[in-house]
Amino acid sequence: MFTTETAAEAVEIRYVEALSGPLAERVAAVTSAAYEVGDLVPGLPVADGARETARDVRDDLAAGRPLWVATVDGDVAGSVRATIRADGDWEVRRLAVAPWVRHGGLGRRLLARFEDAAVTAGAARVVLDAVVERGNPAFYARVGFRTVRHFGAQDKPLSEVHMVRDPREPVERRSGADAFAGAYDRDVTGWVATWWSVPGGTLRVTGTGMPAAGADGLLGVDCLPAATAVERAFLERESVRAADRVDDDGSQFFGRPAARVPAFVQPRLVHGGLLAWWRSPAARG
Repeated sequence: MFTTETAAEAVEIRYVEALSGPLAERVAAVTSAAYEVGDLVPGLPVADGARETARDVRDDLAAGRPLWVATVDGDVAGSVRATIRADGDWEVRRLAVAPWVRHGGLGRRLLARFEDAAVTAGAARVVLDAVVERGNPAFYARVGFRTVRHFGAQDKPLSEVHMVRDPREPVERRSGADAFAGAYDRDVTGWVATWWSVPGGTLRVTGTGMPAAGADGLLGVDCLPAATAVERAFLERESVRAADRVDDDGSQFFGRPAARVPAFVQPRLVHGGLLAWWRSPAARG
């Protein structure tokens, strides 16, 4: 089993200048496998990366997108690509770690190599777009990225965030409450729903302000920024209708994990403007 302790001897990360057919196939296979099992909760639309092909990998390299490949004991175990934007930012593309080496720090190592190259090229920012419902922003928040914008995905009923980091700054691994620093805007106005882990199931509290960073039991936050009175009323009705029980204070109880509550899995199916603002790794189904 791959662990942080054994990784130093087992891992090799290299920049790929010329791509052979077999390597392209292996990178594509690892990428698709990573994206197939990477979702925080079941039932989401298929991730684009899960459909990765060798041709996609070759096309990216031909388009000038740098590629780094990680091997563990000689086997391809992960990769990352860069899109170098016209404004000089380096965008993280298709960061993927094989399921059999997850949670061993390989994703962080690939990002570190990516950022070293960005600094050498003179880039002041590394950027990425991450899907909140898939749980991806939590990983990037732990390694120093901060969210600067929330928006609805154009091709799927999902929520995305634009995250940035200065690659010249040292990476300080964050955990617990510190991982929430910069993860979402807590000053935003609008209709807010917070999701909490409670004995026997899940509790949703609606109409509240943004929770404190790293609050105990917090599984997720949804927000409809600048919600109108009509939108607020609609969302409150839908929240009550879907719950298994409504308590005296108006909070809604669901007698199952959040990962099995449709409104938690895809809030934009309740209302197109309602965005998943944050999801905790603790919500994994």
